[in-house]
Amino acid sequence: MRSIISRRDRMGLAALLLALGCDLAEVEIIAPPPALAVAEVTAVVTVDAADPSQSSTHIVAILTDYPEGEHPRPLHGATVRVTGESGQSMQLLEEPDPAQDCVNRDFFGSCYQAAAPSGTFTPGEELHLDVKLPDGGAMSGVSHMPGMFSPTGLSLEGGRCRLTPNTNQRITWTRVEGAVAFVAEAVIDGLGELSGGDDPLYLTVTMIGGDLTGISVPRGFLYDLNQGQDDAALARMFHEGLPAGATADIALGAIDRNWTNWIREGRIHVNGEVRTPSVFGDGTGMFGTAVRWKIGVESRQADADAADAQLPLCGPPTT
Repeated sequence: MRSIISRRDRMGLAALLLALGCDLAEVEIIAPPPALAVAEVTAVVTVDAADPSQSSTHIVAILTDYPEGEHPRPLHGATVRVTGESGQSMQLLEEPDPAQDCVNRDFFGSCYQAAAPSGTFTPGEELHLDVKLPDGGAMSGVSHMPGMFSPTGLSLEGGRCRLTPNTNQRITWTRVEGAVAFVAEAVIDGLGELSGGDDPLYLTVTMIGGDLTGISVPRGFLYDLNQGQDDAALARMFHEGLPAGATADIALGAIDRNWTNWIREGRIHVNGEVRTPSVFGDGTGMFGTAVRWKIGVESRQADADAADAQLPLCGPPTT
């Protein structure tokens, strides 16, 4: 599945959580001081929601050069590698067409990617980033990936579960060691005029706090409803629950401190914006990690005559 992230500016590479091995929002890099290389690197382990022992890894790096007195430009020809405590490593390859193959965004950086269909890295592992720049410079960073993140008490059929129409239901997980925030993303179909037509509704919510253990669906996405628009009917629907016939793809990711500090207020102010770096050396940037899983949901009543009548409920109702 390609990106299902909103085109509005959000959290930066958090957009990668749903679509890739990191479908977790598009980032707008705020111009750093002159003559500086910036690397934004995310490594995401995706676990199977039904079988957390099965996982895959996807890493994306956006490298941008800020020459003194010139416009920012892609930084080509770098060598990017991520190595885990186990000694396993993944070298990223530069994409020739990043706007298509890397991140769905207004693109001005070079894109490097690596993916492994089986889990090269594991939740809770410490990862090390090494970037060799084409001019001989180097950057590095360290991230301690959040621990295992998977749903609790959730039954799925083909990766899907059922919501009772016009009802909010709670999806839960156990506390995730090393998580500092959670990112929830959804693309919702079947809302008709409530979403302004036939196009899906894209929503992303960041929940700061490592002790969180659940989200109400769909109410948990209420805070990202068409910012600046007054749509009482849509807001009321999210309070009450999805209408019958609506479907959604949902991705939930636990993110580390590096990623969280890059997308929230920190100590470093650049042009009025705030970023806390975790990449150092001959440049700056962020090296963040996440563990995520995704499910599909359908809003409908159980139908004893349907072939998949036993599609399980996503969770208990919430008031």
